[in-house]
Amino acid sequence: MSLSRLVVLGQLAESGPMHGHQLRRQADSMHVESWGGVSPGALYRELHQLEAEGLIELLRSEQVGRRPPRTVYRVSDSGLAALRALRDEALTVCVRPPDIVGVGLLFGALEDPGKALALLERRREATAEALDKLVAKRARLQERDAVSPAVLTVFRRSELFLRAELAWHEEYAAQLGTTALKSAGTGTPRARAQRVARPRRRSTSREDATTPAAVEGPRGSR
Repeated sequence: MSLSRLVVLGQLAESGPMHGHQLRRQADSMHVESWGGVSPGALYRELHQLEAEGLIELLRSEQVGRRPPRTVYRVSDSGLAALRALRDEALTVCVRPPDIVGVGLLFGALEDPGKALALLERRREATAEALDKLVAKRARLQERDAVSPAVLTVFRRSELFLRAELAWHEEYAAQLGTTALKSAGTGTPRARAQRVARPRRRSTSREDATTPAAVEGPRGSR
């Protein structure tokens, strides 16, 4: 699905007619690029595509002083229908993003476990710092009563995601540590993946050798 399309249609539907600069400024104020992956350039490109498809309509042209004229758009009836479809998809989809850390652990040729643990510690510290900043920002907005329930929900979702990342770091250090890294760093990538995913079992039956974890390999954790 197109998140940039959802952002443009949603802003026009909620805030009324706007030109491209206003759309970008509003998206920037919400930092949507950092947590939603929607770049300012994508918003401008989406405007032209939406107009071509009849999902938004040219309302008027505005010019302030010597600045270039700016085209003001409004969402059309078909655009509102498209927005509802995108919203329904966004709120029901369950897609896990690529696990960059998992790929690095399994295929990063971890010959030095200490180096890997040091790198992960840097990641843990950066994650903890990001969480502290996010919590502080939410608290400031709540004190000024400047956050809607929907925005608060998005803040909390980001916070819980970062807390889950920190919990994984703690679990990795406590339960896996150097032993798991040494095991994952030997043999072929396929063998490493199977060793991390499947704990040793006493039984050697065919059922044990074909469990979902053993067949599919690790899916990682973000």
